[in-house]
Order: sequence, then C-alpha cells, then structure tokens
Amino acid sequence: MNYGIILAAGNGKRLEIKNPIKPLVIIKSKPLFYHSLSTFLNNKRVNEIVLVVNHKYRKAYSQYLSKHKLHKPIYVINGSDKARHLSLLIAINFLKNNKQLNNDDIIITHDAARINVTNELINASITTTKKYGYASTVLPLYDSLCEITNKSKYIERSHKYLVQTPQTFQYKYWQEPKNTNHTTDLFTYLGLQVSKKHLVIGHWSNYKITTKDDLVNI
Repeated sequence: MNYGIILAAGNGKRLEIKNPIKPLVIIKSKPLFYHSLSTFLNNKRVNEIVLVVNHKYRKAYSQYLSKHKLHKPIYVINGSDKARHLSLLIAINFLKNNKQLNNDDIIITHDAARINVTNELINASITTTKKYGYASTVLPLYDSLCEITNKSKYIERSHKYLVQTPQTFQYKYWQEPKNTNHTTDLFTYLGLQVSKKHLVIGHWSNYKITTKDDLVNI
C-alpha cells in the first residue's frame, strides 16, 4: 500500500493573511491545500491519503471536501500548528493505530504549500523508495552561495541541494526520531543518511508558498 500524507496544519503567518489560514487561501478558484491534494487523489499509485489540518478549521476542510467526489479513501485528522514534524508524528501514529502497516508499505509526505507537485514527482519518489527504501526530492544549487557572518565566506555549492517534498519512505524505516529539534527535513528528523541514490530531482515550479511574493506568478 502507498499512503500519502498531506501536511496542511500550519497557520502560514509569513503569508501575512490572518483569515483564513494559508491552506484555505483561495488560489485559482480553489483552496491552496486542494491543489496538491487533488494531484495525490488522481495519482493511480497512491492508495489512501491522510490530510493533516489545523483543528480550529477542520470543519472548513471537511465541508469543502464533501462537495467533491473523492475516488479513494481520505482521512482528515487534527495536526499541530506548532511544528511540521509534530503533525507528521500524529499522522504516522494515526496510520499505525488504524491500518495494518507492513514494512514495505510506502508513505509519501508532502507539504500542502507546494501546490504544483506533479504525478511525475510522486511516481519518481515511489519508484526510488521501492528500490532504495526512501527518497527525498531536491534541487541542485546553481546560484552562488555565501555565509554572512563576522568573517563572511563563499560556500562551495557542489554536493549541496535545496530540499523539497515529496519525501518518501518505506514504513520499516520509521523509527523514534533521532533529532527532536525543530526541523522540516524528514530524514534529519529520523536520523537517516541520504546519499545520491535517494535523490529525486525536483523542479523549480514545485516551490513552497511562504510569503505574498510567492503568489505573484501563480
């Protein structure tokens, strides 16, 4: 089984929109969260989906979904508006408590704010995970990179990547988190070593909507 986890519980404070919260902001006639969710719904390799939402707005999510014909199981659960990794932990516990998970079941995690995720990215993530156990979507760095401190310096950009989502893993790799600090990177959180074989090359269009500037070219 392949389970999609869509993380949509954050408030999106940096977007500077107080009402509604970021995942419910209307973009091209539908809520932000539904763009990525609809891609997962239409992907033939994703069997079931867990949508993790802010508990204060759960009714709004459910009401919107009730207006659509959903052709695969989707579970709307309360997440954490404190940190992304806490919502992920809640989602995994939901699956553990409600599904008979097998070690080779695949879990595809995705940030709802990346509205342009494609079937190709999802499929590549699943294929790489089947082969190597887990996969991270990344972008190579092409711009110059520097660190601004008291002694500013240029940073060599080879072997450095920007991390996107989906981030995907076989259930057997789930473990008690090694890194309990706030992190948005799944494999840093789990303490797993990522090498080049685990990388899925993403696309610049799969950017995360974070500030109002990110809405300009949509």
